[in-house]
Amino acid sequence: MAPPLRCDAGGKDFISNLPFELLSAIISRLDTAEAARTAVLSPRWRDAWRGTPLRLDDLELPVAPRPSIARAASASGAPWAARADTVSLALASHPGPVARFRLARTTLRARVPAAEAWFHDLAAGDRRAREVSLVCPPEWCHRALADPLLTSATLETLALGECRFSDAGAAAASRLTDLTLSRTHISEAALQSLLSGCPALRNVMFRHIQGPRRIRITSCRSLVLFGVWQYKHLEELTVEDAPRLECLLGDVHLGASVTIIGAPKLTALGYLVVGFRGFLHGIDKPAVEEKVNKGLRAPFNSVKILAISMTFSSKKNMETLMNLLKCFPLLETLHIQGKPGERQVDTIDFGYYQKNEPIGCIVNHLKTVRLESKVKDLIIEVERNMFEFVCFLLANAQVLQIMKIQSAMSDTPAWTTEQQNLIQCHRASVEAKVVFEGLKVVHHKGFSIEAVNALPDPFDSDIDIMGY
Repeated sequence: MAPPLRCDAGGKDFISNLPFELLSAIISRLDTAEAARTAVLSPRWRDAWRGTPLRLDDLELPVAPRPSIARAASASGAPWAARADTVSLALASHPGPVARFRLARTTLRARVPAAEAWFHDLAAGDRRAREVSLVCPPEWCHRALADPLLTSATLETLALGECRFSDAGAAAASRLTDLTLSRTHISEAALQSLLSGCPALRNVMFRHIQGPRRIRITSCRSLVLFGVWQYKHLEELTVEDAPRLECLLGDVHLGASVTIIGAPKLTALGYLVVGFRGFLHGIDKPAVEEKVNKGLRAPFNSVKILAISMTFSSKKNMETLMNLLKCFPLLETLHIQGKPGERQVDTIDFGYYQKNEPIGCIVNHLKTVRLESKVKDLIIEVERNMFEFVCFLLANAQVLQIMKIQSAMSDTPAWTTEQQNLIQCHRASVEAKVVFEGLKVVHHKGFSIEAVNALPDPFDSDIDIMGY
């Protein structure tokens, strides 16, 4: 509730006499409900509220709607409609522009026409919305058509869940910088039109997108972050001409063929699924050796953080891993998530690694390694292969500082002691520490573009960006 107005002994209201700009600044700092209440103080406050860009956040609305709305919702047998009607009322009562329209707990079940009316309103005339965020829980299934939002000339941030775009309506929002789509229905053609038609796009995050099997990022010259999660049907991901791209993120279920061309500032990459056919273009042994022999730069000379998912059950996978690491000559941090392997397991002892030529990034730059295994019933041979690889890293990484081994078995003292004894091998770095930990506790809270961008290492945090 806004604090009471200060008056002098004669009852004069000095705050209401402040310049309009200051009144507007005061209102802009109040939450949604409190800002609206200022309209009842005086005609001047009412004009100031209407002239201040609306910041509508349903987390700041009263839990209980107005009695008239609650009665109507109850009579219709749709109690979930009450908050949606409150949102409609708030939009109708404020004629000016919208700085923020954010809904996180307003269900739109059976209220799709209302949502589509909001989209038209937010993109039209005097509204000039800058931020629209509609990320309600998926079980509410609104599936509203969101085409009108992409016609807005002022929209900068768009986050949508359970909505859809038509092929004809995927126009470009010229000022759009941040795009988050969750469980959104969009065709491949519409998605390509959206990505290529928004020249200001800096951050893009997709989760459970339904429709496209191929994503092509081309001429996205402002793009810094691109993330794809829980997208099992994606077959190809191609990045071309992305001069500012720093983070390309995906989860361990991303079984897509990845091609990256023209991303000179790429710093963090993963998860790559080692063993998936064609999982990263250009990392086969002949291609890598050809570049080295010709004195060319490695394909990913800028990458400092790499995350991969693999099984230690076959020599073919290990050969692929060795070739992969040669592509990242300045790699400093390596994350590996171990997967269950096939029943037929190759024996990969330390002698296998001694036959390989030294890998530059391991010898000269690798500082941090995190090896994660969520499998409790890991086959003994696979587990042995995994720890032979650990010994290989310890014996060659001259600047290694920390190696974390996170396992579901770490709560078993006998297992931890056995593995500690196994890795009592030569260490190239006198500062190298090996720490056994349980699996990290992750949280869904804070999963957003802002949260991911704030992480120094997107693969090692308490925000579950992989499984969200």
